Amino acid sequence: MTLQPYFERVPSILFKPDGSVLFECLCNGNPEPEVKWFFKDKECVGDRYIAKKKKMVGKYTCTLQIKGPTQADQGVYKVTATNNRGTHSVEQPLSLVQVGKEVFKTLD
Repeated sequence: MTLQPYFERVPSILFKPDGSVLFECLCNGNPEPEVKWFFKDKECVGDRYIAKKKKMVGKYTCTLQIKGPTQADQGVYKVTATNNRGTHSVEQPLSLVQVGKEVFKTLD
């Protein structure tokens, strides 16, 4: 049976002890969907972003880890799943707590 991809809910956000931020969500679809993460309409690629997709029983766990997030990383993130049956996407805003040294960095 083929199935258009869909996300059950918006990604959850986990602030990891190493300072990184982890988005996590569940996706379903058949055939297996291609999953991409976006920030400000640009795909999240590069050394700071680690995107993974892990197959579970009938679903896929999709994650995006952002290493060393800064105030510039605040905003709305979008995850999109696509297969030959269609496309589905959900969005999740990210807000970071500003610390003293970050405040002064923005004044330069």
